[in-house]
Amino acid sequence: MNTRLIVRYVSSAILASLSLCATAQVPLGQAAQNSLTIALLLPTNDSAFAQVAQAMSNGVIAANSTSNTPAKILLLPRKQGQTALSHLQDAALSGASVAIGPITRDEVDQVAQLEFLPLPVVSLNLPYHDVVAPELMMSYSLSQEEEARDIVKIAVGALPEIDSKGETPKVAIFETKAPLETRIGNIFAEELEKAQVPFERIVLTPELLAQQKLYEEQIDPNDDMPELEELPDPVEDPYGYQRIRLKNKRLMQEYKAQQAFKEPPFYAAFLAMDARTAALVRPRLPRLTRVWGTSLLNPGDPTQSTAASLTYDMQNVGIVEAPMVLHNNKEDFLERFSMEMPTTLLERRLFAFGVDAYRLADQWAHWNTSIQFLGMTGHLSFDHATSPVVERHAQSAVILSNQIKARSVEHLQKPLVSPEVLEEIRKAAQAQRQQQENPEAQEPTSGENAEMSSVAISTEKTPETASQSAQGTAQ
Repeated sequence: MNTRLIVRYVSSAILASLSLCATAQVPLGQAAQNSLTIALLLPTNDSAFAQVAQAMSNGVIAANSTSNTPAKILLLPRKQGQTALSHLQDAALSGASVAIGPITRDEVDQVAQLEFLPLPVVSLNLPYHDVVAPELMMSYSLSQEEEARDIVKIAVGALPEIDSKGETPKVAIFETKAPLETRIGNIFAEELEKAQVPFERIVLTPELLAQQKLYEEQIDPNDDMPELEELPDPVEDPYGYQRIRLKNKRLMQEYKAQQAFKEPPFYAAFLAMDARTAALVRPRLPRLTRVWGTSLLNPGDPTQSTAASLTYDMQNVGIVEAPMVLHNNKEDFLERFSMEMPTTLLERRLFAFGVDAYRLADQWAHWNTSIQFLGMTGHLSFDHATSPVVERHAQSAVILSNQIKARSVEHLQKPLVSPEVLEEIRKAAQAQRQQQENPEAQEPTSGENAEMSSVAISTEKTPETASQSAQGTAQ
């Protein structure tokens, strides 16, 4: 008989016996509804991950309390010096039908290297090594690497096929030297190589961040500075002074708009860093460069002043995030879970992590080998025949001023500025050059002035607003 079938047969027998034990420990009124007992494998009480585990446990317990058929939850902290196998055996002997955990990567790695598990396990991290996981092991994580892969796919879909030179558009990866950020940067590079998109990796340094721009401007010999007229004396000729001053101002607005909407040296920038660093980088990039990142770029609750300031500096940055973090209505949360919503981003993510882990454990305990659902952390899918890892695809979103909005992938892949706006800028630049070459030509009418000025002014708004404004002007 096939070894895998033997393992499955023995596992089923063990589960059946453990279910009988679990039924005996559940109050009589509940036993008719659900005989499932779930063990939460927690780190030692003095572990640095104790608070992380607590936030995740809150999600498991809350999901169970709102279930139509609540299970019995056993909290099992790991004992000092206890092995991974011994921890799992404690769960099985306590009557658990399935275990959620462990949560640290070292412990998950130990579980993954066991030949046989005494009960089904939903580990809350990925092992370090590419080992053949035991039959009863499912791995589920809030991996930044998964998010990096997702955001690259979205960003590549937003790139034009070719640039103005007929070449494949280039992109840049900006990263810091921190271990997590380096791992994210490596995934960005790996996925871009697969998509055959040329890229440059740039490590941020204090010297680089001291510069006003993090790119070299492409100088076009046809885009010279406009020739401004000398201002007359405001006392002797106040009318002439005002007229020339406004004319010079208009020329500079048109020139700035033209420069702001020039083809960027790289069409996309991937930021492998935290939100505070990203807020320093984004304003130093070309206006038409799309900026992307993982949930690490989420600045937090936009109703708080610090986070609101960061959102202003990171407008139109595309990210992926857990849906529950994006839909953070406190009243809805209280109504659903009968408890206050966690205050920090990390606590909310871990709470959502626990809720989804509970749903996975409930199905895994019943040996459902193909699972799909839209959860609190994203769309989850699992196929035991393919991989022991649960695939998670988080919600795509965009950072706007004072808010972070969930957006479809199709919405994020739309250009920041419509072709109509770029055409208006091109026409304004062309008219400016013609006027400089032929100063005696008739100046634009006041209506034309207003139209070009509105395009220039719109560059101070968010690209979404600018696009709408210029389109309205063109119509």
